[in-house]
Amino acid sequence: MPNTSSFRLRPLAPTDVSAADRLWASRFGGAPDTRRKWIEAALDPTHSAAGLVAVGPDDALVGLSFLEVGTRRYTRHYLGLDTLDLDVPLASQNGLFHLTCVRADWENRGVGTAFYKRRLERLADRGVSRVFGIAWHRPAPVGSRVLFEKHDFTRIATIERYYARTNSRPHCPACGGTCTCTASLYGRPESF
Repeated sequence: MPNTSSFRLRPLAPTDVSAADRLWASRFGGAPDTRRKWIEAALDPTHSAAGLVAVGPDDALVGLSFLEVGTRRYTRHYLGLDTLDLDVPLASQNGLFHLTCVRADWENRGVGTAFYKRRLERLADRGVSRVFGIAWHRPAPVGSRVLFEKHDFTRIATIERYYARTNSRPHCPACGGTCTCTASLYGRPESF
């Protein structure tokens, strides 16, 4: 078991790209092109996307997390609201918790909680108060739903076969192909 008393968070760096891509692919799946685009956006200082990594005492990457600030139109598309025929009140600028992946041997050690806190701080610093995220109902004892609820997000809807319906996730590690898992949409603040 790793010594988890000394992980630290820092911004994603170019030297993290390979390890971040491998962790993302193994823990969440998705299209390689999607991973590449998000990583490139997070490394671009002019883009609104941001990437964070958690590194252990040996500086090995043990987790990664992304956020984005999107317009009302982008947020509708990102969440699949039109495809799902959901009416959700959006602001002109919305924070989007894109993805958090933590190495299996580092789960339940506070890494995910640290990512959630840091992303909320970053969005608050940017004046973005409305935040959304998608929680995959992965086959594991604890998933991101717990973290969303711990950080005062409200569940907006739970959608069966979410990723298949929104055509947004090939290579699911739980499904072995295109994802047919359920997901829940979460929003913050509690005005939903």
